[in-house]
Amino acid sequence: MMIKFSIDNDRSFHLRSAAIIKHNGKVLFQRPVNSEKWFLPGGRVEHFESTEETLKRELMEEFSLQVDHMKLCWVVEYFLEAEDKKIQELGMHYFVEIPEQHRLVNYKDEFKGEEDGYTHKWIEIDELDKYKIVPEFVVPQLQKLGDCSNIEHTVLTVVR
Repeated sequence: MMIKFSIDNDRSFHLRSAAIIKHNGKVLFQRPVNSEKWFLPGGRVEHFESTEETLKRELMEEFSLQVDHMKLCWVVEYFLEAEDKKIQELGMHYFVEIPEQHRLVNYKDEFKGEEDGYTHKWIEIDELDKYKIVPEFVVPQLQKLGDCSNIEHTVLTVVR
């Protein structure tokens, strides 16, 4: 059971784990096939699963990628307020190293992963502003991303 619950019809809470996967100046993103909004790969945490375990499971499901090294980089409290909903998300974002020989590093254009309904793309860090990337904090954080030697805590409220 995923750690996601509705408080009522228009309010919900999510616990999410996401991967920051960099390779040759690019970052891996995904989006639903019917959407223009890109986000970092990952998923919702299952009950009694650590956020690291979640990310390992999600990356295996989505890319057949076995992850051995990851480092917590950002803890994000994200509040989205739109006309018809209010979402609170707690996100754990990990810097993930992938093997140089993994097939993921060979894709040049959009590509399909193991799960239906999503497309993926390596996006140049200096071209992130050309894409609709959510949540909104991701682009500036990636543009200044260092080695994740310090965990950064961010609280972001977005009203749409």
